Amino acid sequence: MATEIQAARLMTYWAAVRSESWAVTSEAAMAKYFASEVAMRATTEAMRVHGGHGYSQEFVVERLYRDAPLMVIGEGTNDIQRLIIAKSLIQGTTTLGWQTPHNPA
Repeated sequence: MATEIQAARLMTYWAAVRSESWAVTSEAAMAKYFASEVAMRATTEAMRVHGGHGYSQEFVVERLYRDAPLMVIGEGTNDIQRLIIAKSLIQGTTTLGWQTPHNPA
């Protein structure tokens, strides 16, 4: 869980740094999609780890478990995020890694 959370954090930082130079629609979509999927997996695993206590409102895990699905559908569903990413890659308006995207003008 910690590894995936850190990877999601770094992907978000990556999109933020790139946003200082050009539009980052696909990078933001990648970060949002990946981070929301990680949130779902991590909270589900946390519920398994905590067992019955995970359902008690006395523990923060219960709230996180309830909130995680909202990350998947808020600000554009993950299906929409995947479409944005695919369209951008097919059109060549984004690249992977730290390369500058090719923007035909």
